[in-house]
Amino acid sequence: MPAKPMTARLAAAFLLSLAALVGPVRAQSFPSKPIHIIVPFPPGGAADVTSRILGEHMAKGLGQPVIAENRPGAGAVIGYELGARAAGDGHTLLVVFPSFVINPSVKPGLKYDPLKDFRAVGQTISVPMVFAVNPSVPVKSLEELVALARANPGTIAYGTPGAGTTHHVIGELFRLTAKINIVHAPFQGGGPAITAAVGGHIPMVLANVSEVVSFAKGGKMRPLAVTTAERAEAMPEVPTVREAGYREVESTNWSGLVVPAATLPAAIARLNAELGQALRNAEVREKLKTYGMSPAPTTPQEFDAFLQSESARYGKVVREAGIKAD
Repeated sequence: MPAKPMTARLAAAFLLSLAALVGPVRAQSFPSKPIHIIVPFPPGGAADVTSRILGEHMAKGLGQPVIAENRPGAGAVIGYELGARAAGDGHTLLVVFPSFVINPSVKPGLKYDPLKDFRAVGQTISVPMVFAVNPSVPVKSLEELVALARANPGTIAYGTPGAGTTHHVIGELFRLTAKINIVHAPFQGGGPAITAAVGGHIPMVLANVSEVVSFAKGGKMRPLAVTTAERAEAMPEVPTVREAGYREVESTNWSGLVVPAATLPAAIARLNAELGQALRNAEVREKLKTYGMSPAPTTPQEFDAFLQSESARYGKVVREAGIKAD
């Protein structure tokens, strides 16, 4: 009689051991097919370039091709929503920029929630931004710009790559922090905004350092302050917003990778490990540098906390400034 309970207990123990092995077995089999990175922007831009550079290196460690798929439209919303609907098996990643967490505050009715529908894999890059003016504007520092704006409320316009972009939100954060009346001038991209400033059509821009540096060196633009905590390598002579007394405005134009929320932690850990290897590779770092990008590897937990922080920060600015996407 005692043999039957003993047999039952042994069987139960065996099943528990088998269940404990399922996770590791599934982790070891990942990835089992090509990995796709959804790029919610057109070919040739920062998101596209970053995804292809990193994907090529990650493929070596993963043992599977990593394919970048451009799915642009609606200010990246089409790609973001496509990522939210993807299978959570670790084989579909989504490259995200600040618009990922800004969009829900400026575009009602979205079919994705950046904090609930996704899990963080890791940050990829950071790109410094810079406040710059046409040389005809009689200021040589951010402090002088603030003084000029206070003396001439509502007359200074600043150009950005568009309404609801990182640059727009940070520009409005600067306006609120400095308590000045400057006017937002949205353009269809950073290039057109800078062209307008160089041509004297607008006095000022907030743009990526990489887009402004050549004009600054040629004397066609005067950079006033970079938005990063430390001075930008491409513009070491330009002070930071913190040095100018506006620490609250510190920010970067960042990018990272996320996966659908159902993705297993083991797959995320594997993807993060390969992403970190790529971002620490000397050849990859040099390629990114040529595009004005700084590698910024993180753990999934660090990037998740960063996304939550950025979402709260940007949402607050959007509400206080009354920012609209259109």
